[in-house]
Amino acid sequence: MGIFGFVLNVVLLILAAILFIGIYHAWGPVPLLVNTVIALVALKLVSWLGIKIEVNIWSILICLIGGIPGLLVLMFLSITGLGFRGR
Repeated sequence: MGIFGFVLNVVLLILAAILFIGIYHAWGPVPLLVNTVIALVALKLVSWLGIKIEVNIWSILICLIGGIPGLLVLMFLSITGLGFRGR
């Protein structure tokens, strides 16, 4: 994928950071922490559904910052084959 994949990863990370700031200001730190923990557990469990997401630094950061919406973005990108495809 090359440079396009890297740019796509950076754009997704920026979008997840914006979402993180919005959720933090709307709900506070406790729901944000719960959202993050659920997303990280679901990232591991989503392989049972047959969705292969490559677990690397970018996918973990997106789940840490974006929580459940970040995981949904990762699942969408994996299903469509645009990024974060497991080997």
